[in-house]
Amino acid sequence: MNLFVAKLNPSTNSKDLQKLFSHYGFVSSVKVIFDHFTGKSKGYGFVEMPNNHEAIEALQELDASVFQEATITVKNSQTPHTSNDVDSTQSFSDHSVKIWSRRDYTRDTTASAAISQNEHIRRNYGYRGSGLRNFKQS
Repeated sequence: MNLFVAKLNPSTNSKDLQKLFSHYGFVSSVKVIFDHFTGKSKGYGFVEMPNNHEAIEALQELDASVFQEATITVKNSQTPHTSNDVDSTQSFSDHSVKIWSRRDYTRDTTASAAISQNEHIRRNYGYRGSGLRNFKQS
């Protein structure tokens, strides 16, 4: 089971978490997340314990406990359901459905035909936001 440990003291490292969680059972991996640029701890990490019973016991015992002068939070980092699973009790009948119309997906060519040649030259197609460029015309 993979556990998420948050609100860690900035001085906490992987060896400290390894020692803390090893009281509850075998710990296969520990990782404290550090900022790439500053090298300081981001205040959270992950602990992997192969035995689920030991991991659940550690989760229940250590959640909201004080470790190195900080109250830590321990949660299960794996979600019980995947995003592809659909709950069978979910009712789709209460959602309003918009009727598809071809007009919603066809392009109106009258607006582009009304653009004058001067506006067409000034139009900014390559810049984010597609606004009009202000430049001097000679």
